[in-house]
Amino acid sequence: LPGGKNLGNMAAMGGDERQRMEAPAGDKFPEGLRVLAVDDDSVCLKVLEVVLRRCKYNPTTVTDAKTALKMLRAGKAQFDLVITDVHMPGMDGFKLLELIHLEMDLPVISTLTAQLKVFFIHFNMP
Repeated sequence: LPGGKNLGNMAAMGGDERQRMEAPAGDKFPEGLRVLAVDDDSVCLKVLEVVLRRCKYNPTTVTDAKTALKMLRAGKAQFDLVITDVHMPGMDGFKLLELIHLEMDLPVISTLTAQLKVFFIHFNMP
């Protein structure tokens, strides 16, 4: 943490000092970002939607990459950011990321939600 602080001594700090460390001025995310969230796991998608709304973003959720790509092609100016799961049936998040990169200038965050076991098997990890 900044200034040599650690989590153990944060509890002893005054409220103002603690607040300055947790959220330095200018480090806030812009409100109102239009986010396209893509995940085939409905629970993960709902959790992501709730978190995004709490951050005062405007999420649109879809359960597959093909639908997401159709929406982006039809109106890429409608979104500021894409958050996509990596492992999905049909078109996966890697292919979606590749096509977004080739066709449009849009930031993408790739996530790994419910498929950790598949990830480890795919990369031959124990």
